[in-house]
Amino acid sequence: MTTQDDYSYVSYLPRIFQQQANQSEADFFLGRFLKGFEALLSGKTGALSGESVGIEALLDGFHHYFDPLKTPASFLPWLAGWLGLTLTEGEEYDGNLDTYERTLTPAQLLPLTAERSTVNRKLLGGMMELYKKRGTPEGLAEYLQVFAGEEAAIHIESYEEPVRCGKGSRIGINTMTGPAEPSYFTVHIILPAHSRSLLQNKVNILQEVLRREKPFYTNYSLNIEVPRMRLGVYGRVGMETLVGGMREE
Repeated sequence: MTTQDDYSYVSYLPRIFQQQANQSEADFFLGRFLKGFEALLSGKTGALSGESVGIEALLDGFHHYFDPLKTPASFLPWLAGWLGLTLTEGEEYDGNLDTYERTLTPAQLLPLTAERSTVNRKLLGGMMELYKKRGTPEGLAEYLQVFAGEEAAIHIESYEEPVRCGKGSRIGINTMTGPAEPSYFTVHIILPAHSRSLLQNKVNILQEVLRREKPFYTNYSLNIEVPRMRLGVYGRVGMETLVGGMREE
């Protein structure tokens, strides 16, 4: 015979509605009726495998669906839509795990148990703050930093004066010959890249970011510098310094 523990929701009812000692499971309609709601709310379906999470557990962790670092991979475009942001797909932006999980068809889309960091997730997490700085050199530099990686050093220079002795030293980076075009700026990025394919991929990404995020009336140039071990010039190995040079593949 079914025990009282099999119908935990019935235990909250007055005793007159609970299963009697001489009452069979077939006769105890109220218990069987409430069992369906219990399975839906608590996830206790009695299945030996493939048990699902009930609505109660989903509501307890519902706030994680709005956390860019913990939301399921399939929810990232949904969150981006709230911010008016179109995410770029690909392993460079989503990472291996998010790309793989989007191909799966799980029974339930649950939040991640641990935070996951990818370019798209970082972009979503900081997008509202970036919107406040949109159109400014500071905001553009932060936007580029997300796609270039934390190891890259980014410098944006706005100028309208030609090279002047005693002030500038690197033509095309912080000085230029001749007058500049109106609203002209340069973006100089020290970008450690271990292979030419990685370098070209990141350059394409950064050019696309600049095209989308710069004010439409401005003109710019992008300078990419791949660092090598040079004492007195670069100091942080793996950040500003690339040991061993770049591979050709």
